[in-house]
Amino acid sequence: MDVMKKIVKDRVVLVSILFLSLLMLGIIFANILSPYDPNKQDIMNKLAHPSSEHFFGTDMLGRDIFSRILYGGRVTLLLSFLIVFLILLIGLIFGGISGMFGGWIDASMMRFCDLMLSLPNEMMSLCIIGILGPSLLTIILALTLVRFPWYVKMIRTEVLNYKTKNYVVFSLSSGKSKGWVFKEHIFPPIIRAIIVYSTLDISAVIMSISALSFLGVGIQPPTAEWGRMLNESREIAVVEPWQMIPAGITLFLVIAMLNYIGDAVAEGINEMNSE
Repeated sequence: MDVMKKIVKDRVVLVSILFLSLLMLGIIFANILSPYDPNKQDIMNKLAHPSSEHFFGTDMLGRDIFSRILYGGRVTLLLSFLIVFLILLIGLIFGGISGMFGGWIDASMMRFCDLMLSLPNEMMSLCIIGILGPSLLTIILALTLVRFPWYVKMIRTEVLNYKTKNYVVFSLSSGKSKGWVFKEHIFPPIIRAIIVYSTLDISAVIMSISALSFLGVGIQPPTAEWGRMLNESREIAVVEPWQMIPAGITLFLVIAMLNYIGDAVAEGINEMNSE
């Protein structure tokens, strides 16, 4: 069954795609759609409940929560896409080299990846950020370093699977370079698996970014970010619990929908490969 046909038939996937598309449009055009500056403080109007003036109310500094949700999405989502792209690029380069060349290169890379994967991801991220200090660049570096070894191993496994195919063996034995063989014969089929893994991993990266911000070592104030907003609302959760709802619900929906779309794509590709 074609992947697109499966997606079209699944109403939950269609709703998820529609919601995420609208959210992305809102994030991209936040400067037009946002009624207020996300960092503008209005102490006289702090903790205002949702109204026609402030759709999601205001936080404890009087900042408009709806505006901060839109601008916070720019940081959370766009940063997630960038990190996953970097992880994929590094995984393709080193996983492809490891699988195609083998020998001591493969052994060295696999031992390094095994070492990195034996350490808890969250602890490694916190250590890197703790040493270098919290910043946007540090978050990108930390999450890329702790996640790319898994992609290297996954892509290497895919390369080794296709490397034994008759047409690949024939190309190598006829004198074609390993780089050419990888580009022409191995990369096209493994791109499907890469798409599935990356779709599923975006939600995990979003969760990591938000978790770091929630702990206070990720995105720093006054920049709006969903995890940071949850951290700020936590301080008054007992008296104003509704403050946690906008950022919390947004995070939950985005992660759940991305996971559902990833599962649907994976099932569609598996069915197509089995036919």
